[in-house]
Amino acid sequence: MTSATVCSNAYIVEGSLGALPTVALVHPSGAELVVALRGATVLAWRAPWSRPSSTSRDVVDLLDGYATEQALLAQDATRSGLMFPFANRIAGGSYVFDGVAHHVPPVAPGETQTMHGFARVLDWEIVPEDEGALRGTGGTDGTGAPGGTNRTGEESVALTLATEIRGTDLAGYPFDLETRIRFELTERTLDVTWSYRNVGRDAAPVTAGWHPYLRIPGHDTIDGLELHVPARATVATDASLLPLDGEAARVVRDAVGPVALAGTCLDTAFTDLVTDADGRARTRVLDPSTGAGLELWQERGNMHVYTGDGLDERARASIALEPVESLTNAYNREDCAQDVRLAPGEERVFRFGVGIVAPHRS
Repeated sequence: MTSATVCSNAYIVEGSLGALPTVALVHPSGAELVVALRGATVLAWRAPWSRPSSTSRDVVDLLDGYATEQALLAQDATRSGLMFPFANRIAGGSYVFDGVAHHVPPVAPGETQTMHGFARVLDWEIVPEDEGALRGTGGTDGTGAPGGTNRTGEESVALTLATEIRGTDLAGYPFDLETRIRFELTERTLDVTWSYRNVGRDAAPVTAGWHPYLRIPGHDTIDGLELHVPARATVATDASLLPLDGEAARVVRDAVGPVALAGTCLDTAFTDLVTDADGRARTRVLDPSTGAGLELWQERGNMHVYTGDGLDERARASIALEPVESLTNAYNREDCAQDVRLAPGEERVFRFGVGIVAPHRS
């Protein structure tokens, strides 16, 4: 069963994935975003796609999300996971913050490592249009607007979801946070504004990231694609994929790409991202024969790329392009201490998004 509510120029359609409630945001162009309220997990991002050999455009799914309730609950591959209040792993689940030692056990059933935060397993709520901003912020970032135009003047529709982190409910994380995420959909783009606020009495360690798997229509695997990352450095890791200490973690290099993905296995973070004139760093996955593909932009942070080689199912069927605010194991790194520290009452905003790259014109 579904129900539809008119929201400005969009339809918000309520549905389900098994027993889990979902919501779909529909753009007049036919583009659609489907999100499970468990974890605010994006299940599908569909958009009109131009094929070089055709003048017509089909609405296709560009995201490799969860197809079943069971897979989402198991957090298989953390598909589209909102990683918060820590992104990727905490070494051994242990960290020290302001002189106090804490231990966070693995978050999801079956996981053997402490990784990817709690937000992906919490229930989120739809925020009414007139309550889009975090409490006390005045709504200056426009969160929760029903629609209108985006920064480039394109017609857009939007959806805002919210949840809370309460320290009394979570082992090893005795801090209180409020967070809201705004998805803004146009014909060709999905932009995300993620805001979070420390509502506790003490400073808290916080960092965020997103874990989407993207796919290019016409490609059953990523092997025929190329990767471009605008990074000046890669992150060197030990055998357990934890970044090396201090400056040893930073390996200077030229911008990455084009890298043919055939035969390339990556579970790698890239740092010192180079932004374009608009302040956005763009990582691209393209079909070299047509130039068509997808680009993921972010205003700051690092880019983690995973080619999916270790997945039991759908290995290398899609590529994870993960915008993250800080390094893996940031809670335990002196060089990340100020980046992760959020003072009482302080709010932070992380902006990123993904869009279609049009094919070359013949």
